[in-house]
Amino acid sequence: MNKNIKRLTRIGVIAGLYVALTYLTYTFSYTMIQVRVAEALTVLPFIYPEAVWGVAIGCFIANIASPFGPIDIILGTSLTLIAALLTRRLARTKKLYLAPLPPIIINAFGVALYVTSLAGLLGPKGLTISKMGTFSYIFTHFELRPYIIGVIWIAIGETIATYALGLPLLYALTKKGEKNES
Repeated sequence: MNKNIKRLTRIGVIAGLYVALTYLTYTFSYTMIQVRVAEALTVLPFIYPEAVWGVAIGCFIANIASPFGPIDIILGTSLTLIAALLTRRLARTKKLYLAPLPPIIINAFGVALYVTSLAGLLGPKGLTISKMGTFSYIFTHFELRPYIIGVIWIAIGETIATYALGLPLLYALTKKGEKNES
């Protein structure tokens, strides 16, 4: 199979899995206390460079359904892309157990920044403030204590998704790759 087709297929499969897993676990994928199961896939850039785009595209599409609206689509996707790029860079270490660290750290500190500020504004139809006012609202209503609590909860959820689910997946795919090479 052509390498480009294989890479594009892998991007599509990862993106599709990310979206499907997020939507299937919707009730605990979009809150401050969350375990976004799809985040298990964020370790894949460690072994597949194209997975950077798969998780970023998947996150973008999944965040269209987010109750946090455009800010989650823009910032959430940007944070996932940054974490995926850092995970890819960690591949140089050849230490698989490090792969989950960028998603945990980046998402805990980044997602908590807007989730803790906006969580109280959610109503049955999502955010109750204008889309343009969202960014200014976050910075004018920032409070350190809820932010730290948000960082902790999101880090716990990310750790569950990436270490309990993602790392075993990474080890399994690495072992499978070793078998295919021999």
